[in-house]
Amino acid sequence: MEEQIIKQSEASYFKSATKVLKGYVTLTEKRIIYSGIQERAQMNHGVVGNVIRDKMEKAMGYGNEQEELIFDLPLAQVEAELKRYGLSKRLLIRDSDGKEFKLTIWGKKAERESWPGAINDAKSAAK
Repeated sequence: MEEQIIKQSEASYFKSATKVLKGYVTLTEKRIIYSGIQERAQMNHGVVGNVIRDKMEKAMGYGNEQEELIFDLPLAQVEAELKRYGLSKRLLIRDSDGKEFKLTIWGKKAERESWPGAINDAKSAAK
């Protein structure tokens, strides 16, 4: 039997100061998954900005746009909450080992706010 997708949203994951992944967070009735590809640096300063961006990307290893799996966690091992970081909130996913994954959900505020409840509902239904 195939897993049913309950919820899916576009999201960014900050892996390090120089590496941001853009992909999708997916909630099924059994697990939560995030994978993405490295996001390009944003520079809006004309020709000079484009040259600087291209040199930065080459130095940081851009161009290798392979999808990277960040987590694939069973729902029973997941805790989720929204936590304020700066001016907005991020979805904080914590696994059973205490490792944290902070995701910026793209879209409307209501979409972001609905994620912790959807995860908890799916966990309850899986029991």
